[in-house]
Amino acid sequence: MSESHSNYPVLISFRSPSWDRNWLISLLAILDAAALHLALNPSVPQSQMRLTLRAGFTCLRVLADEEKIPYDPDPMPDDPIHLTYEEFVAAVARLRERGVPMERSPEQAWPHFRGWRVNYESVAYALACRIDAVPALWSGPRRRDRGPIGIVTPRDRTPEEPGGGPR
Repeated sequence: MSESHSNYPVLISFRSPSWDRNWLISLLAILDAAALHLALNPSVPQSQMRLTLRAGFTCLRVLADEEKIPYDPDPMPDDPIHLTYEEFVAAVARLRERGVPMERSPEQAWPHFRGWRVNYESVAYALACRIDAVPALWSGPRRRDRGPIGIVTPRDRTPEEPGGGPR
């Protein structure tokens, strides 16, 4: 993505035909999922998540350079971020409700999550505002104040067995 979007910068502003989809918001969601995975479960294999994060924030920095968006190339893990601890705790609670295993409490995981997110949040927020991406949760402010769009989760349905009950 960094190659295509930096060679053809018009792609940075590319919009999906569907108003509620955007390449940048998808990338941000993937980066946050990887950061959550690493922060909450330190004993699971980490190489894939670390590679995902590195590739993602490197891509965003290439695009920031193309768009002349300033960023700190070597932030400290405890540098401030815009996402609040309360928003993080709410997300962890949502994951817990859905049975996601967690080795760390939110209090223990927060510094680790923040240490990853500090690498990509400012660039992602600046790009999202600039291209007016769909205002998803955890994606920063926009030029038009529409507020974030919440998460829509499909109902969990199981197939019925012949005779009426779940399998």
